[in-house]
Amino acid sequence: MLIRYTPGATGPAAQLRRAVRAVLYLPTACRMAADSCYPWLNAGAVRFLNRRLTRRMIGFEWGGGRSTVFIARRVLTLVTVEHNAKWRRKTAALLARHCIGNVQSRFLPPGDAPGHPQARPAIWQRLGHVHRRPEFAAYSDAILDFPEDSLDFVIIDGRARVECALNAISRVRPGGFLVLDNSEWEKYAPIFAITAGWTRQDFENGVWRTSILCRPVAAGG
Repeated sequence: MLIRYTPGATGPAAQLRRAVRAVLYLPTACRMAADSCYPWLNAGAVRFLNRRLTRRMIGFEWGGGRSTVFIARRVLTLVTVEHNAKWRRKTAALLARHCIGNVQSRFLPPGDAPGHPQARPAIWQRLGHVHRRPEFAAYSDAILDFPEDSLDFVIIDGRARVECALNAISRVRPGGFLVLDNSEWEKYAPIFAITAGWTRQDFENGVWRTSILCRPVAAGG
């Protein structure tokens, strides 16, 4: 069960929720305090990544930070896309401090760049989906530089997450997986609809949820 945060809420009930959330968040805060490269994800999802990632893998990440170093240490290559200049600097500093050289970092701040609408997967047209955050068009389309079925995993932990997922599902190879953080938010429900048939694992800590969606391998594959 998740203890929801309601912005701007006041009164005894809101204060109690904040106190309970703080207690539930404490184990994560302690892990992050003890290790500067511990990802800001649910512990179950971190354990999953620790088990599944291998030195042969190629991955893609929206939203850099602690996870970038954690993942890069375990894979062949990682591409990370960031929209925020502050987080870009923090991630670059972490990578330099830990001598990580297998990360390709891209900085794509919000703006007027149209992205690559002509290269978007057919699911956009099939759903009649219109980009809800057009200022992040280039950001969410960055993954389209990769061929279909070419990535072992994709981390979605930045902006325009539905649009990122629409682009990512055809880039994840069969047997690969998506990691969606803050997946309890109702606005991300379309991601679960478009990955119907994928295996889903949810990891919760009472404060937020991280979901991992594994693309099935075709019969005989």
